[in-house]
Amino acid sequence: MKKLLTIVLLMMATLTTLAQNTMRECGTITVQPKIGVGFGYISGCWDTGTDDQEKTRVGLVAGVEGEYYATRWLGIAAGVNYAMQGWVMNAEQSVATKLDYLNIPVTANFYVAGGLALKAGAQLGFLLYAKQQGIDIKDNCRTLSVAIPVGISYEFGNVVFDARYNFALTKVNKHKSVVNDGRSDLIQLTLGYKFEW
Repeated sequence: MKKLLTIVLLMMATLTTLAQNTMRECGTITVQPKIGVGFGYISGCWDTGTDDQEKTRVGLVAGVEGEYYATRWLGIAAGVNYAMQGWVMNAEQSVATKLDYLNIPVTANFYVAGGLALKAGAQLGFLLYAKQQGIDIKDNCRTLSVAIPVGISYEFGNVVFDARYNFALTKVNKHKSVVNDGRSDLIQLTLGYKFEW
């Protein structure tokens, strides 16, 4: 039992030391390429009166993020990423809505313990692609999306795991509609690597 306790304490001390090493000095700038997976779905949809069930659209999220450390515990980050969003209506025949965006998030990152950060901010999204069952619906969709990204990340030896939820504030359709009159939300999980500038 004493050996197990000693091993656990040594592991915790090592992890704590590594986490503390990821804290950067005020004025540091980092650049972080990242890649991962997104789970898009529709929220705030009108009740269609049917038994349709929404499913997520799983897709690629990839981009780059720069961060300026205002203090050892506060970083301001801005990025550009490509995200596959949308959803699938699961009824007798699955109806897939594919929306691809170029997202520009700006977040405040609060480093609460070593490499552990809580983040929140604002995001603009520019619609690049919109199809439903292979039919182009871009003319019916808003080209600009506004969202609030919130999340948590952990940095370990410059490798960063980031989990984020993007709450969309704007509806997808330009015109009020009973069908698909919702917002395109996104859960994204990414892995990145920080380079100091």
